[in-house]
Amino acid sequence: MITMRNLLTTLLLPFTLLFGTPTMADTDAQLLVLSAPRADDPYYARFREQILTFQIHYAKQILQNDTLMILTDEEGYDRLTEEIPERYLLLHPMEDIWARDYTTVTPRHPVQFRYAPAAQAGDADAARVVQDRFREMARENGLRFRTTDLILDGGNLVSNGHDRVIVSDRFLEDNDLTHAQGLRKLRQVLRMTHVAIIPNDDPEGLAHADGMVMFTDRNTLFVNRYDEPLRSRIHAELKRAFPEITPIEIPALWADTSYDKSFSSACGIYVNAVVTDRTIYLPQYGNSLDKTVLNIVRSHTEKTVVPVPTQGVCTMGGGPRCLTWQVMGSNAQRLLQATRE
Repeated sequence: MITMRNLLTTLLLPFTLLFGTPTMADTDAQLLVLSAPRADDPYYARFREQILTFQIHYAKQILQNDTLMILTDEEGYDRLTEEIPERYLLLHPMEDIWARDYTTVTPRHPVQFRYAPAAQAGDADAARVVQDRFREMARENGLRFRTTDLILDGGNLVSNGHDRVIVSDRFLEDNDLTHAQGLRKLRQVLRMTHVAIIPNDDPEGLAHADGMVMFTDRNTLFVNRYDEPLRSRIHAELKRAFPEITPIEIPALWADTSYDKSFSSACGIYVNAVVTDRTIYLPQYGNSLDKTVLNIVRSHTEKTVVPVPTQGVCTMGGGPRCLTWQVMGSNAQRLLQATRE
C-alpha cells in the first residue's frame, strides 16, 4: 500500500545515495548496523563467504528503504566494497555476527544488558570478550547508553518501540528472579509501562523471544501458531500484559538441522524480522509458507514489507533480526560521522 509518508521517503532516499553522505532524515529514522564475520574467526570460516553474500544482498535492500552501516575488518572491507559503497562501512570488526544480542536494546532510549554465556555455547569468558569489543567501539565513537548487570540477550527482547516489551522466561532463569520480580526490574530498567514474560519454546537453546513474537507497530503483535498447552500459556501472558491487543497468529516451521548443535535452526521462523518506522524486513526460506506469511503481514500494515531470502544464515540459528543492531538519534549520528572520517 502506498502512503504519502512512503512516497516522501522514496523521494528523499536518492539524496543519500547520490551525494554520498549517509544521513538520518528524521528523528524516528533508524540506522541498521550489521557485523561482518572476521576473516580470522575459525567458527564462521566454513560459511564466511555465504554470510557475506547474505549481508550484501540484505544491505542492498536496506539501502532502498533505511540507513545502513556494516562493521568489518580489512578483508571484509575489500569483499564488501565490491558491491557496497565504502561510505556505508566502518573498519571496526566485532567478535560475532549476531549484533542484536550483545549491543543495545530499545533504540529510542538505549540500554545494554549483560550478554548471556548461553549465546556463546555457555562460555562466559567468550561472552565477555564479545561484549567488550562492542564497548570499545562504542567508547571510541562517543556512543551513550545506560547499562545494567541483568543478563538478557537483545534477541530475547521484543518491543513496540514505545511502551511495550516482551521477553521469554529465560530472563527469569538467567537472573534467578520470580515472575513478579522480573516484571518490576524490567519496568525500572527499560522505563516501559507494559511488560510480558512469556514461556519460551526453546528450553534447550537460546529461548529468545524474537523467535516467537514480533511487533510491527505500537498495537500490532504477531505470534507463532503453537500447539497446546504452550499456545494457551503464551496467549494468557500476552493478554495479561496487553489486554487491548489481539495477537495475530502466523504459521512457522521448526527445522531440525542446524550448523551447531548448541543452537536451534531459525529456518521457517518468520517473526525474526527487522521492523523500522517505515519498513519490515521479513525473512523468507524458499518454502511453501513464504507467500502465505508475506501476505498475512502485508494485510496488517501500511509499512513496506521487504522479503529477505534467509536460507544462507538460518541454519546457524538466526535471521535478519538476529544480525541487525538498530540505532537512533545521536548514537546513529555519531556512527555515521565515523564513516565520513
